[in-house]
Amino acid sequence: MKNLLSYLLILIPFLGLCQMNKKHTDKWIDKNESEDYTARHECSFVQIGDKFVLFGGRESAQKLDIYDYKKNTWSTGRMAPKEFNHFQATAYEGFIWVVAAFKTNNFPREIPEEHVWLYHPPTDNWIQGPEIPENRRRGGAGLVMYKDKFYVIGGNTIGHDGGYVNWFDEYDPKANIWTVLENASQQRDHFSAAVIENKLYAAGGRQSGGEGGVFAPLPAIVDTYDFDLKRWSILYENLPTPRAAPGIVVYNGELFVMGGEGEEAGPAYKLVEAYNPKSGLWSKKENMNYPRHGTQAILSGNGIHIAAGSPVQAGGNQRNMEVYGEDNPKGKTLVGSKLSAKSEVEIPIGTETTINLKNTGGNTGCFISTIALTGYARNQYQIESKVEHILVSTGEEMPIVIKHIGNSTNQQAGLKIVYNGNQVIEIKLKSM
Repeated sequence: MKNLLSYLLILIPFLGLCQMNKKHTDKWIDKNESEDYTARHECSFVQIGDKFVLFGGRESAQKLDIYDYKKNTWSTGRMAPKEFNHFQATAYEGFIWVVAAFKTNNFPREIPEEHVWLYHPPTDNWIQGPEIPENRRRGGAGLVMYKDKFYVIGGNTIGHDGGYVNWFDEYDPKANIWTVLENASQQRDHFSAAVIENKLYAAGGRQSGGEGGVFAPLPAIVDTYDFDLKRWSILYENLPTPRAAPGIVVYNGELFVMGGEGEEAGPAYKLVEAYNPKSGLWSKKENMNYPRHGTQAILSGNGIHIAAGSPVQAGGNQRNMEVYGEDNPKGKTLVGSKLSAKSEVEIPIGTETTINLKNTGGNTGCFISTIALTGYARNQYQIESKVEHILVSTGEEMPIVIKHIGNSTNQQAGLKIVYNGNQVIEIKLKSM
């Protein structure tokens, strides 16, 4: 009995401590950080390496605010090429990707951007990617990455004036291929998407500019796409509180839907609801400290970070970073990679050879903008491979097939590769 009593005396305080810690993780922490950045909404907030980046939106849309969470300081990056707004930026292979955004801020007919864009922090460069097919351009869409491919869901083709769609597209950055997939059940814009295991979730949003006006209706149905089965379905349980432009993130295996705006004028929501795919149920979490809509959330370490957004329906802005769970963001410092290859390649007359470009020396991808033949004998060679707007991932190689189409030896030319914005590698070609 004495041993049992001693054990309980040790165990009870331990359990109490566990409950205290659990309670702490269910609270939002009003982060005491340096607010030296632009208050904005309809923007993106994304982690890249060991930094957070806030950009786009209605206010100073081209300005990049970069947060060093280790030092609690903000700096600015290179100005974005367009006034990106209403978009879900996504980090992949050391780049921030903008796929499906509006490029103008002229309400209510914002114009969709025509190209994919990438920001590369190690070189502070913006890189124009491939053209988006003309009939698939939109803003206000969800964007996720799954198994090295981007998936674009929903959006609006004409800003806030009734062009909401239920489109679903795949973009493969390694092959530069855009593929149109099966539509989702719901037309929606002003939302974000997320992936849990092998399923995509599209929750919240609205149908802007239709019969319900700018701020309605608000779809309650949650669309899910099973990547293994390649088909759409809908959740049995609707989103309990339909809203537009909430922050969306996956935390501890649950889909968190944070904030957003309703149909009526007034404050944005502080409300946080989470869907558990194992139980199939929604639960209510602790409210945020600040109402907000029109911004993204970041999952880093064991916590959710959210900042900016509008505190009221429609226009408005704020800073007010807060954290749910633990304030322990984690990320690796980015080191820009280089492309390497043989400096000189000899090609027998009338034959073809393969040149391997290798990504080396860093932990980011290399995005090739162009590969071109140069020199006086360039018309004696031919590039047989697809070479524009191709991503070479960290540690991987890209083969380029070059064919000599002349009829004599010692015909010299060059192969010029431009990547990561302004980096160049040149290879000498010589027939033999």
